[in-house]
Amino acid sequence: MDADLEWQANSTLSIGPWPVRISDDATHAQLHDLDTLEDLREIHGWDPFFTLRFPDGTTHDVAVARPDDDGTFLLIDIDAAAALEAAATHEGTNDLLPEPEQIADTTAWLHQHGFTTREHSRGGRLSGSRLFKRGDGWRARYSCVLGTWSLELSPPGQHRFTSFHHLWPDQATPWHEVLPNLIGDPPQTSTNSDSKE
Repeated sequence: MDADLEWQANSTLSIGPWPVRISDDATHAQLHDLDTLEDLREIHGWDPFFTLRFPDGTTHDVAVARPDDDGTFLLIDIDAAAALEAAATHEGTNDLLPEPEQIADTTAWLHQHGFTTREHSRGGRLSGSRLFKRGDGWRARYSCVLGTWSLELSPPGQHRFTSFHHLWPDQATPWHEVLPNLIGDPPQTSTNSDSKE
């Protein structure tokens, strides 16, 4: 079944639509046009809650899992998503999304290797994203939707991000242990002391 995926900024403004094909069991969807993937991912990084608009005019609110490189993504019924959000506990007053150890270790590795945090968003208690950039053009972005984390990388000169699991199929290895193989250290810049010989 075909539908349009829209993101509602408020009662009068929506962003999209992204035409999608929905699976028979309504648990998955796929973008018709992969050229719109990064636009969808950008909005998704701010908030994973969208509206499906069907040809007959009916709508259904859903949470959308992080869109994969081929434009496919999981659809989560809004009531189930709300129940997960309600069950989440939030300690303290910090507005940052709580990060499990693997995410904290990955963030530390990125910062130690020249990346800076450029954007940080939060969409509810269990959803959010963070974008990192480095001076040589590398970008890294991780996202969390209802407690499930994903990592995407974009090398210098590329507009599109690639999902980590496509770059490194062994999902048992922690991200921060694999990143040196995929990214490496930033290029070294010479200092005045290096040039005096």
